[in-house]
Amino acid sequence: MDTREAACSCGQLRLEVRGEPSHVGICHCLACQRRTGSAFGMQAGFEAGQVTVAGRHHDYPRTSDEADRKVHVFHFCPECGSTVFYTEPDEPGLVVVMVGAFADPSFPPPRESGYGDRRHPWVVLPEDMVTDEAWAQLRGLYEAGRYDEAARHGRELVETNPGDGRLLFNVACCESLAGRSGDAIEHLRRAIALDPDGVRSLARGDADLDPLRGEPAFRDLIG
Repeated sequence: MDTREAACSCGQLRLEVRGEPSHVGICHCLACQRRTGSAFGMQAGFEAGQVTVAGRHHDYPRTSDEADRKVHVFHFCPECGSTVFYTEPDEPGLVVVMVGAFADPSFPPPRESGYGDRRHPWVVLPEDMVTDEAWAQLRGLYEAGRYDEAARHGRELVETNPGDGRLLFNVACCESLAGRSGDAIEHLRRAIALDPDGVRSLARGDADLDPLRGEPAFRDLIG
């Protein structure tokens, strides 16, 4: 099994990581831009059992701007200030490591990109990368609480992006909040067909889907 080492700038905080990441992605959100001082953040997810931490770290918990208000706890070196990894209190089995901390140009490339509406226009993504560019067209409506409008526009986007599971899931969330339970369950069903375990895990904890939890069809889908 391959072993990699990630470290802060001064080397005081080090991680030994065994095996391959479950996912590698880049994030263009403004919080990641501020955190990294770059145009985007790049990180890799691992199971907690794959990671051994050595050295001291200070913690900075940040609550997401998203509706789920998820808390991310960023762990950084108290000596040089480098953020090396983060964890999430409601997912204790997950450790997300900053790819730059590996200082390894051969590290697996990112496969997904988030917050495309905040991407710097000069950043060009590979054609095969999974993005949320379609969802970015709806984010403003969702954040403004205009769920019915977001749901209507979302159905149009789904027609032209039928294989975008992230879009299907987010449109289902908008439909749920707009009181369109039948449409929401159908789009959720299509998203689950593309990524059964991932979507079911998201659906169990996403408050946007609370209006559906009394529906037998929802319970059958989520299990």
